[in-house]
Amino acid sequence: MKSTILALLLSFVAILPAAASTTARLNRTWVETGVMKHDQEGLSLHVDFDLTDAKGRLVGVQAIFYSRPGGWALRDKNDKYRLSPSLNYVAAFDYFRPEERDMKVSDFELFIPVRELHLSNGHKYRIYAQLSLYSDPGKKGEFLAESDFLPITVDLTDPNHPKAIPDFSQVITVAEVDKAKKEGRQVGVTTRKNPKQDKKAKKEQARKMKASKWGSHGSKVEKDSIDRATFWQKEEIDSTALPKLYIE
Repeated sequence: MKSTILALLLSFVAILPAAASTTARLNRTWVETGVMKHDQEGLSLHVDFDLTDAKGRLVGVQAIFYSRPGGWALRDKNDKYRLSPSLNYVAAFDYFRPEERDMKVSDFELFIPVRELHLSNGHKYRIYAQLSLYSDPGKKGEFLAESDFLPITVDLTDPNHPKAIPDFSQVITVAEVDKAKKEGRQVGVTTRKNPKQDKKAKKEQARKMKASKWGSHGSKVEKDSIDRATFWQKEEIDSTALPKLYIE
């Protein structure tokens, strides 16, 4: 009798449909500059995407900002636009719970004030944003999709008017970044533009550059302080002491 019941249970389980897995496809991503919200000037990241088997799940859309594609993420300083308590990255994110099994999402928007990128005043920067989609964000979350790296120019030459301006440089694909890593190359790196200087000024600049070398925490590798975009190292390193890369 027990064997008969077991056989019936097994046959019943066999005909149950497998639990569907949520999937997503990004259709279009773009950057909007000069956006004003909450009395702050910033930028918005927009995305169109499709969701399948997502009804009732918590879907997260996030953007992380990088000094270069596949490079260091910008560091948060004030917990206002921080990825998570344990990950000190600058991020913009939002969540929603679909009421339909399958749906098309048009023009989902993430906003971040320019000041919350935590770049130093006095220069223009080119940084990159990457959008990602997750379901049920957290330790048991499921990664759904990610975008290519979108270029953004941040103009901080006027400390009283920080702004993002249109950047018409090329989008860097994830495939390009992966290929470059395998070949030991970097993509999306911008060489700093230096104004013409006389020999005395150049000598003084070289002296300052040499004096400002720093070693990464727990490493013997030294890096020149050439104003690289703030990047994440370890929590104990103060991001205000890290170098940044500017394009002007």
